[in-house]
Amino acid sequence: MSSRTRATVPASPVRLFRNDWSRLRPPELDGWQPSRSVSLVVPAHDCQPSLDLTLAALRAQTYPSGLLEVVVVDDGSDPPITLPRIRPDNCRLVRVADHFAGWGRSAALHVGAEQSEGEILHWLDADMLVFPEHVAAQARWLHVSDEVVTLGYKRFVDADWPTAEQVAESCAAGTADRLFRLDETEPHEYVERLIDDTDQLRGGDHLNFRAHVGATAALSRSLYQETGGLNPELRLGEDTEFGYRLAQAGAVFVPEPLARSWHLGPSHMMTRGEALRRYNRPYLADLMPQPRYLRSAAQRSWAVPLVVAVVRADGPYEMVRTCVDRLLAGDQTDLRVVLVADWAELTEERRSVLVDPVLDRRLLAATYRSEPRVELARQAPVTAYPAPYLLEIGPHLGVDADTVRRLVAVADQWRVGLVRLLPVGATAPEDGLSLWRTAALSRALRVRRPAEPLDEVVAEVAGKRWVSGDDFGVVDLRLLPENRWVSPRPRLVVRPDKRARRAALAGVETIPVGGIRSLASATRFVAGRYAGLAADRVRQRVRRPAGPVD
Repeated sequence: MSSRTRATVPASPVRLFRNDWSRLRPPELDGWQPSRSVSLVVPAHDCQPSLDLTLAALRAQTYPSGLLEVVVVDDGSDPPITLPRIRPDNCRLVRVADHFAGWGRSAALHVGAEQSEGEILHWLDADMLVFPEHVAAQARWLHVSDEVVTLGYKRFVDADWPTAEQVAESCAAGTADRLFRLDETEPHEYVERLIDDTDQLRGGDHLNFRAHVGATAALSRSLYQETGGLNPELRLGEDTEFGYRLAQAGAVFVPEPLARSWHLGPSHMMTRGEALRRYNRPYLADLMPQPRYLRSAAQRSWAVPLVVAVVRADGPYEMVRTCVDRLLAGDQTDLRVVLVADWAELTEERRSVLVDPVLDRRLLAATYRSEPRVELARQAPVTAYPAPYLLEIGPHLGVDADTVRRLVAVADQWRVGLVRLLPVGATAPEDGLSLWRTAALSRALRVRRPAEPLDEVVAEVAGKRWVSGDDFGVVDLRLLPENRWVSPRPRLVVRPDKRARRAALAGVETIPVGGIRSLASATRFVAGRYAGLAADRVRQRVRRPAGPVD
């Protein structure tokens, strides 16, 4: 089989709205003639007995054998995996060590993808007994859209296993559903609950990717390559992290109930859930800004930020610095700034230091060269991938402390692909700022026709909303005197006024200290405060009625 000679591309893509796959019309299973090649990749590590049953079940697939290859990837098994006698016609063995220095399920899947040829990639674990129509049920969606990621169904079995011969005979006879008693098996409860609660994911939000867990899924090779593929460095949680990146690439997740299977034994999450969550959290938190509970620690920097803010370094140094520093001082600290200019012009040849044609740019480079949350780039990124949001903001705008956080909240509340803001007096979008959802932008870039306005395509696939800059505390710095182009002070070091001091009697207050006089003032203030609190407690005891006497 060669995908190079059998390549067939679906008709011009249907523009789907968010994750509503209802407009897609996959072929019916009965009488369907597939045309796209499928590579079914099975990672295997020290699992020869269950693998033998998996391959026996795959022998009876209804998908045409000439379009289906099964690639078993041995991830360092001891003894090495061998192919059993009962297996699909087009089945071969690949060993991770021959192609990659790493190990683990993610590495095995990635090696299998790289060493296979099919236009469609289908993952299947080596402890799965799939029903004969399993591959066809998922592959049919990939015949109508390359943006689809299909999710098969499974039930967990805690019973004695049949033999490979029994599995092959049952699947060939169309009685795979009788291999185990249904009432003695369990569904993938968490995933099925998520699917059912969101109208089969059609009404789900940006967290739909949480359903991309488990042992069976399919996607187009083109989408796999576009996302960069599985992360072979991850040892666990790779399906969740890859599902997150698929979502940022604009994938449409489609659960397929006709892709049925038995899972031999419980999942690791069922048996060792707490240990798995403890292990996965630091790895996934660094790579996945969503769900937000993964990043409970404040003021941290991560490999993938929640928001990438793009600022063009056009304008006076003080104005651009104020714009950037306001972004950095906001309460949404999970943010990275890309400062765009032709930094290559900043040469070190002899010059008049104070009369330098690129002085403002040079000062900006010096200001942020040691700031880890600011990147100096020559070109603006097209998308923020794999970060979920791209914020385009002009250097003349100054955000408030909560502006970015509130814009993200608007995008999530309304599930839109674009939020646009205009400050007071502005009339054109370029005078405001735009928050683009990466998932919507990725999809729009794929389906956009030449010369079609990008914002209109994003609105078509995910929706758009406008908000007022006045409501969100955004100011046009050009309307302020230049002496007010200053960076915000640290938010926690604020000298409290009298009203704030009175309000703090019931809470905790920070006292700014900057020298001997201020230290003495702070000492007197704290002493007075404790004296006042002690007097309050005495008065409370006097007023409190006496209790019983022993």
